[in-house]
Amino acid sequence: MMLCFTAVSTQVNAQEFGIELNGGLQGMQYSLKNGQTKLLPAGSLGLNYTFRLSSQLGLLTGVTAGLYRTQITLPDGQLFTYNAVDDMGSAFEYRLKFTGYKETQHFLAAGIPLLLQYHTGGDGMQWYIEGGAKLLIPFNASTQISARQVDLTGYYPDFNVELSDLPQHGFGTLDNWKTTGTLKLRPAAALHAGTGIIFKLSPGMSLYTGLFIDYGLNNLKDNSDTSRFVTYNSNGTNGPQASSVLNTKNTDRSTLLSYGLQIRLGLGHGRARSITRPDTAAPLEKVTAQPLSPPAPTTLSSEDAAIIDEPIIFGIVGEISIPELQRSHLDDLANLLKRNPGIRLSIVGHYCDGERTTEKKTVGEARAKAVAKYLQKKGIPRNRMTANPAAESDPAQLSDPAANYQSRRVIITAQQ
Repeated sequence: MMLCFTAVSTQVNAQEFGIELNGGLQGMQYSLKNGQTKLLPAGSLGLNYTFRLSSQLGLLTGVTAGLYRTQITLPDGQLFTYNAVDDMGSAFEYRLKFTGYKETQHFLAAGIPLLLQYHTGGDGMQWYIEGGAKLLIPFNASTQISARQVDLTGYYPDFNVELSDLPQHGFGTLDNWKTTGTLKLRPAAALHAGTGIIFKLSPGMSLYTGLFIDYGLNNLKDNSDTSRFVTYNSNGTNGPQASSVLNTKNTDRSTLLSYGLQIRLGLGHGRARSITRPDTAAPLEKVTAQPLSPPAPTTLSSEDAAIIDEPIIFGIVGEISIPELQRSHLDDLANLLKRNPGIRLSIVGHYCDGERTTEKKTVGEARAKAVAKYLQKKGIPRNRMTANPAAESDPAQLSDPAANYQSRRVIITAQQ
């Protein structure tokens, strides 16, 4: 099918606030020479805001806070060396050999997402897809390190001797060694993609469930961090301090990676109305119709009367399901009818019958019945409504041809 004419429009006061929970494998990925890294289970919590650009497209942003964890293991016998100076001022090569080495890196990160989200239409379950970027700012980065055994030795090249059993000078063997350290990490930019299903829990509440992935674009490792992997202690072998294997030459660039399940609860949306862009040739004229019955009761306020008189626009040729943009309008109408049980409605469905596009009269009838059925589901008795097609095509008389899509509409009139 094709559109008769479509006006470029935006949404006013269409919004949704959300609470989001993500869980899966989240951490840093990098290559480690003679070692292995793996992501560990973690998660994030966020508050977000979606501004509706159209009935099916939205711009999502907000704030998040997440935990990221990575585990590193080294093969038994892995040797690390670096130059050091002892308490007598003599230079030597500090040697560290590990057995059963394990390190867990974890950090928190505050994030700001900027995503474009699309979802399908319809009254029931919907499918969504989203993509964009995130800015993550790490903090509280630390490590937990353990090893079954650590051999600390010192090689003195001037004497060609390696000292291995002088605990009072920091050389010896440690069993069941445990320590903690800190990390310096840089802010990360990451690409985000997600997809899943939307469940409509109520007119103002939606549940999003799906999958997501975040892929980092830059190096998280702060090259200005000059911390030693293990700090030499000339006073003894008790409690040598360590930072992380990330600070050794055995690693390359470290990037963020996370993927798993996401759940988001969307709350509320504003009344959506269409407005034309400022460069439109002429402003849209309000679509009116000749009343089919006596005017609405004079006890109605002007605001309530405007709710009844506002037409329901079906913008797409052949469309008979209630458009997403019109549902909040019909919800307001249903609440009005509940407050005024004496009001009955005449619902008339219109259709296209022009030179460019033609619809059958049955399309107008289906539109009228769809509106009546929607109001009935909201608690309005069916005997308070009559739903009929227009006797003949009644195109909207507008000075702007681009707004002719408003011919596909339903006109509602109040009756005593």
